[in-house]
Amino acid sequence: MKVISTGKFDDRGYSNEESIAHLQLQKPVEINSFLTYNWGMDDDRFPLSFMTEGQGKSGVTDVDTIQWTWGTMGRMKFTDCVTYFNTAVTQPGVGGATFEIHFATHCFIEQYGLIAPDGQTQVRIQKDLGESPYGYGYLVKLTSPNPNAFVNPELLTIGKYWSLSAPTVSESYSKGNRSNSMGPGKMTSQLEIQRYSKEIAGNLANVITQYEFKNNSGGTSRLWINEEMRQFNISMRVMNEERLWIAEYNRNANGEIPLKDNDNGKPIPHTAGMLEICRESNYDTYGEYLTVNKIRRTVGDVLVRDTDTGIMNIVLMGGAGFLDDFDQAMRRDANESGFFTPLGDKIIGEVPGGLSYGNYFRQYKTVEGHIVTAKHCSYFDKGTIAEAAKENGLIHPRTGRPITSHQAAFIDFSTYEGHQNVRMVRQKGQIYKAKVLKGMTDVPPSWGVSDNNFIATEVDMSRFEIKSTLGLQVNKATRMFLLKCAL
Repeated sequence: MKVISTGKFDDRGYSNEESIAHLQLQKPVEINSFLTYNWGMDDDRFPLSFMTEGQGKSGVTDVDTIQWTWGTMGRMKFTDCVTYFNTAVTQPGVGGATFEIHFATHCFIEQYGLIAPDGQTQVRIQKDLGESPYGYGYLVKLTSPNPNAFVNPELLTIGKYWSLSAPTVSESYSKGNRSNSMGPGKMTSQLEIQRYSKEIAGNLANVITQYEFKNNSGGTSRLWINEEMRQFNISMRVMNEERLWIAEYNRNANGEIPLKDNDNGKPIPHTAGMLEICRESNYDTYGEYLTVNKIRRTVGDVLVRDTDTGIMNIVLMGGAGFLDDFDQAMRRDANESGFFTPLGDKIIGEVPGGLSYGNYFRQYKTVEGHIVTAKHCSYFDKGTIAEAAKENGLIHPRTGRPITSHQAAFIDFSTYEGHQNVRMVRQKGQIYKAKVLKGMTDVPPSWGVSDNNFIATEVDMSRFEIKSTLGLQVNKATRMFLLKCAL
C-alpha cells in the first residue's frame, strides 16, 4: 500500500465552499466512494464520561451554582510528628529524667502514653506544656524501669511520627484528663464552562461530495456538513473527556480565581480533574520496570489506612504500556520463584493449523486477600496528551509506547449510602445550551435547532454555538491513587 495523499487540516475556524476545495473533497470519482477511517472512528476514548454521564441519573448531579460543597468526616488522629527536640540532650530519659518533645498538633493528651517510631520505646506524657513556637510541647518520661535506658535521639528527629497509647494513672487520687473528637469538615469544588462554535458560510449546508459518510441513524449521506459536524462533535467530546482527567482546580486560598477572560475581565473557573484528585490523594512512581513489590507496597500503603474496608476488588485503569508492565512484573516474579515453567501450557495454545503464543497476567492477590485487577483505559493511549507525547518523542524505551501509556489510576466507582462515588456535575439551566446565529447561509438539519433558537446577523454566515458546564465530584478519594512510570 502506498500513500498518495493524506488528510488535510483546515484551521480557518469557519467552513464554506472554499474550505471544501482546500480539503479536496470535490474532484473526479475514485474507485472507492466510501471514506475509510485509517485511524479508527475515534470511539473508545471516553471512559470517565461513560462511567459517569453514561450511567444515567446515578452518574450525574445537577447543582444551582458554580461552586458546590459536600460534608466529610476524617478518621480519628492517633499519630503526630516531632517538630523540635533539644539535641544537646544526648541521652534523653536516662536515670528516669523527664525531657521535652514538641509535636505539630495538640492531639496528644496528658497521662497518655506515646510509642516511638521503633514500635518498642514507650514514654508517658507527664505534663502538657501547651502551645510553643514549634507547635505543642510535652514533658515525657520513659516507662522502662531500667535506670540506664534512654531514648535513641534518632527517634526524636524532626518529622518522625510517634503514636498515642492508653492513659495510665495511679491507683488512687488520680486526676482526670481530656479526650479528642473529630468534627465534620467540608470540601469544595467548582464547575467550568465550555464554549464551542461552528461557523459556516455560503452554501455549505447543501454541498455534496464524492464520498459517503455514515450518519447517526446508521445510513449514509454525501452531504459534507454531516461529516464535518461528526468531527465537530467528536472533537468536543474528546476535549470534555480530557478536562475530566487533566483539569486543575484554580481558586486560591482567598477564594479568588486569578485566570481572567481577556475580552471581559471575568474569572474563568476550572474544576478538579481525576488525575489531580488521585495525585493529591495518593501518588507513587516506578522506573523502567514495574515490580510486584511496588504493586504490593502501593496498594498496601493506601489500604492500610482504612480498617473497615474488608476485602477489596481494586481495578487499576491503565494504558496498554502499564498492562505490559503489570504482566512483565508478574512473569519476572513467577520466574524467579520457579513457577513459570509449569505455566508453559497456559502461555502456548493450539489453534487450527498452528500454535498461538501469548497469555497475560491481569490480576494479583495481596497477602491480605485484596484482588488487584489491571484493566485497559484507552484515555492513556489515545488522549491528546498521549498524541503530544508521541510527537515530542516521550517514548518508553522498552515498549515503544508513549510514556503516558505507562500509568494507572485506581478510581473507586463504588456506591456509598446510595450515591455513586464518582459523578459528573452540571449546572441547572446550563447543562447544554445550543443556539444558532442565523444569517443568509442555510442552517443544516443536522444542527437540530428549532427556529425559536435563532438569533440574527446580516452577514452571509451562520454559526452553531454550544455552551455547557462540567465538573467532577468524588465523595471519597482516600483510597484512590495514581501510579506512574517516571524515567
